[in-house]
Amino acid sequence: MSIRIEAKDLEAAYIKAASQLGCSTINLEITPIKPSRKGFFGFFQKDGLFEVVVKKEAEKKAKKSKPERSEREIKELKYHTPKPLKTETSNKSEDKSELKSQSEPKLQSELKTENRAEARSAKEQIAKKPVLNIDHSIFDSFHKIDENKPSQDDILLEIRAGLDKLLIASSFDIEVSELSIYDADTIYIKLDGADAALMIGKEGYRYKAISYLLFNWINARYNKGIRLEIAEFLKNQESSMATYLSGVIERVELIGKAQTKPLDGVLVKIALEQLRDRFPDKYVGIKNSDEGKFIVINDFHKK
Repeated sequence: MSIRIEAKDLEAAYIKAASQLGCSTINLEITPIKPSRKGFFGFFQKDGLFEVVVKKEAEKKAKKSKPERSEREIKELKYHTPKPLKTETSNKSEDKSELKSQSEPKLQSELKTENRAEARSAKEQIAKKPVLNIDHSIFDSFHKIDENKPSQDDILLEIRAGLDKLLIASSFDIEVSELSIYDADTIYIKLDGADAALMIGKEGYRYKAISYLLFNWINARYNKGIRLEIAEFLKNQESSMATYLSGVIERVELIGKAQTKPLDGVLVKIALEQLRDRFPDKYVGIKNSDEGKFIVINDFHKK
C-alpha cells in the first residue's frame, strides 16, 4: 500500500503519513519525489511531494485490528441501542435543585458571620490606633519678642570669641583689629596682620571665601549681615569702583539709563551700594549674563 502526501520536510511527512494511515512511523518507508521550496522572506513557499509505502507486516496488523462489520450487524446495533431514561435525568435535576435550596441559606449565614467578624476587627484596629496629643503652645509663641535675646555687646563678644578660635586654628599671622556695629543689620569686621595679603589671595579669591563663610555663620545665628575688611582691601576696592562708576553715572544722567560691565564677587555688592545711594529714585538691579553679573540702572516702570 502506498500513498502520496505533501509536507514541508521528511520529518513532517512521516508524522502526517502516520496520522493518516493509523500506524507507527517505524512501519513506513518514505521517498521524496519533489523537494520543498523555502521561498524568499516567507513568500512563495511550497511543500514537497513524498511517496509513502506501508510495510506488509503493518498492513496485516492493521487489517486484523480493524475487522469490517457487515451491514446486518450495523443495522442490529442501530435498532438495539438503549435509549436514555428520562426519569434518571429528571431525578438528577431534582436532586440538584434540592442541594441548591439547602446550600443557599447556609452560604448567606456564613457571609453574614464573616461580615460581622470583619466589622469587629476594623473597630478593634481603630480603637488600638494611638491618639496624637498636639501641643498648641508653640503657636502662642509666634510673633513674640524673645526676652532672652542677647544684646549687641553680647553678640560682638560672641563673634570675637569665634573669630579668635578660627584665626588661631588657621596658619595665618592675622588677628581681629576692629569689631563694631556698622548699622542695625550689619556688623563691621576688620582683620589685619603680617599675612593679610595671603588672607586676601590672588584677585581676592580667599577674601570671597572668608566673607562667605563668616556671613553664613553670623546671618544664621544672629540674623545680621557683615562688612569684612582685611587690611585696606575693601577700601581700595571701593575707591577703584567709584572711579569706574563715574562714567556710568554720567551716562545715566544724560540718557536716563545705563549698565555696568560684568563684575565679580565683592565688586557687585560695592557697585550696587554706590549706585543705589546715587540714584534712590531709579531701578538699580543685578542681571546675569554668560560673562557674569552686571548692574542695570533705569527708570521704574509706571503703570
